[in-house]
Amino acid sequence: MKALACTYAIALHAVLATAAQIPPPPKPDCPLFHTFNPATERAAWKPMELSPPVSVVAVGDARVLEMHCPFDTAKIERASWDLAVPLDMAACQGIRFSVYSPDPAPISSCTAYLKSGGGWYALGFSVPSEGGWHTITLDKDAARIEDKPAGWGRIDTLRLSAWRGKDAPATLYLANLGLLGADAPIVLVRAESAAKTSPSEVKGIEMFCQAMAKTLESLGLPYCTISDLDLTAQRLQNKSLLILPHNPGMPDDVADHIAAFLKRGGKLICFYSLPSKLRDVVGIGGGRHVKPSSPDQFAAIGASGDVLRGAPPIVKQRSWNISEALPVEGKSRAAAEWLDAQGRSTGQAAVVVSDNCIRMTHVMLEDDATNKRALLLAMIGHFLPNAWRDSVEHRLAQIGRFGPYKTFDEAKTQTLSLAAGDQRVRDAVEQVSRLRDDAAQLSSQGKHTEALAAADKACRIMLQAYVAAQKPLAGEHRAFWCHSAFGVDGMTWDQAIKTLADNGFTAILPNMLWGGVAYYDSKVLPVAPEIQSKGDQIAQCLAACKKHGIQCHVWKVNYNARHHSPKAFVDEMTRQGRTQVRFDGKPEQWLCPSHPENQKLEIDSMVEVATKYDVDGIHFDYIRYPGNHTCFCDGCRERFEKAIGEKVDGWPNAVRRDTKYQERWNDFRRQQITAVVAGVAQAVRKAKPNVKISAAVFNNWPTHRDTVAQDWKLWCEKGYLDFVCPMDYTRDSRHFDKMVGLQVQWAGKVPCYPGIGLSVWRDGDICRLIEQIDITRKHKTGGFTVFNYGATEANEILPLCGMGITRKP
Repeated sequence: MKALACTYAIALHAVLATAAQIPPPPKPDCPLFHTFNPATERAAWKPMELSPPVSVVAVGDARVLEMHCPFDTAKIERASWDLAVPLDMAACQGIRFSVYSPDPAPISSCTAYLKSGGGWYALGFSVPSEGGWHTITLDKDAARIEDKPAGWGRIDTLRLSAWRGKDAPATLYLANLGLLGADAPIVLVRAESAAKTSPSEVKGIEMFCQAMAKTLESLGLPYCTISDLDLTAQRLQNKSLLILPHNPGMPDDVADHIAAFLKRGGKLICFYSLPSKLRDVVGIGGGRHVKPSSPDQFAAIGASGDVLRGAPPIVKQRSWNISEALPVEGKSRAAAEWLDAQGRSTGQAAVVVSDNCIRMTHVMLEDDATNKRALLLAMIGHFLPNAWRDSVEHRLAQIGRFGPYKTFDEAKTQTLSLAAGDQRVRDAVEQVSRLRDDAAQLSSQGKHTEALAAADKACRIMLQAYVAAQKPLAGEHRAFWCHSAFGVDGMTWDQAIKTLADNGFTAILPNMLWGGVAYYDSKVLPVAPEIQSKGDQIAQCLAACKKHGIQCHVWKVNYNARHHSPKAFVDEMTRQGRTQVRFDGKPEQWLCPSHPENQKLEIDSMVEVATKYDVDGIHFDYIRYPGNHTCFCDGCRERFEKAIGEKVDGWPNAVRRDTKYQERWNDFRRQQITAVVAGVAQAVRKAKPNVKISAAVFNNWPTHRDTVAQDWKLWCEKGYLDFVCPMDYTRDSRHFDKMVGLQVQWAGKVPCYPGIGLSVWRDGDICRLIEQIDITRKHKTGGFTVFNYGATEANEILPLCGMGITRKP
């Protein structure tokens, strides 16, 4: 008993010592759904694999959860804990909590999983490196759907996972687990029923819902997201406005609930398709599904009169089809029409307004973001007039609040200091001060449309002053990945490449081939059918690059045959036993890396590009396994057993769990991937020695050489690569800094051009892009690579870069 008391006293002393070092957490700002009870918490949170139990620590008056990540001693991909907690999240925006870590560097990223029925909602986040507690907000509309969840109203488990970043211990502290946005008047209806009825629509639904949420946040308007699986009359009580961002195949019961909501006085904003059951209720007719007769037919939205107060006169949007909306006499009228690229009317309504509904005949795309934001506010303000006032107040508060700055005065002072006497910047900052005063005065007079215009202009000019104050660095390799083989939507290859060149970039990495398809005249891979009408995309891109002095490094997605490869090709590969098999025995639509014919296919396809075209380089991507859950096909077993000279009993469990086989299995997998990299390097350098070989790689070499068999440090040491691009897609610039510092060491003498995840960040923040470019300069990398080159990047981000951070001499 005495020994037990002594042990308890020592343990208590350790906890108290730890608690003394933890700063007090902030007060909660939303209703909590779980509090930490010292008597029951350890049993409530179930650790996974080798994760240790949680503890509750007293910090002043607060109780916080302590979660240890033993990445120094336990060979696990992640530390995870499950909390059984019944949650009805149907009518809220998401979850919010506070997190603190004394040193989060060993954690690459975190994921919050919410289990519902037979599926999960996954929401990623990072733990900021800055000291102190940080508030994390995870919006439902940003969730990745895994399997088939039963809806947000049926959450039964919260899983928190911290993913391994490096072989060192880390500790997380958690406080204030709460639900956000339950009292918001605006509801974003997310079409999750499509996961069962229209799986091919799921990605589009997620994308357009997330884009709408992003716009609402930028307007400062509170909202919540409700899945159509959870939409009921009760959950629509006290709501004022529903928004349908893209809701194909709406279930009848959902349409009935919306109809009842409208009859009670509710309002609706609908994009693209309007269910036939709602047409009479809103007084807007339906029509045909119309595809443009030419690519430029639906190029912009032009306002008609003053039906929507505050709507921009012209909003750019290149739509690939529309679903007709027909005004009903006496009930609705057109508020905007579709214009072609020359500004001519097409005779097709773009926006139709009735007493209780506004319908746009296509989804709202993210191009022309400023005018899209204004158009959406005009729609919302038509039904909720106070939205104008709220948005103006939000926008005024945002002037100068960007990047490292919290207030206008701080942004003004620091920007003038950065500019070092540049009169253009000084004049711009003075103009912002005047506009800011004007906007505040107009708002006080109730002139919200004019006030918002002035505040928007002030925000834009202040940001431009900041980016113009940045300094370029001569001689950098400045590249963009471009995931579309057809370039930037709305631009020819010539226009897209010229935009890069005009704004100081030096290279593009266009994605021209996958595991089973090519977007050029290939003799090795199946050729995409679009090439017959659109032509050889490598040839077109390369011609523009030669014209404008931009390097072209053609990018291949290796092994992956999921999204673009012809079904006949995939079926034949499967029949021949050349596709992967998961640990659980399910098929994986990737080519098996250990199959000799697949290795030959990968090598031959990349060598073909290097020898057929006058490219500057060829670029590996997905040069790895999908994860440690593959590949366990019969061929892998046979080839592994041959490699080690013995039969493996208990396949496949033995190679993952038996120490006799674990490291040999990892070595075998690494050898298959490395064989392709080495084979390409040998063949290309013999045939075209001036062609550079590069790779997009996972960011944490020590971990990923085991999990996905990507031994890129070895590839650098062996000289297989001429440069390497670790994909450092984090919003946290301090974490980015630490990763780049390690990666430069792993790359050794090979140039390391870190990948910056501009398009992965939800906000596409130019200030964060500048900050991370500066970090690459701090580490003397000699360059960087940005993901991804699309319409927003070409039209909005690149011109800002060209004003300062990548400005041409």
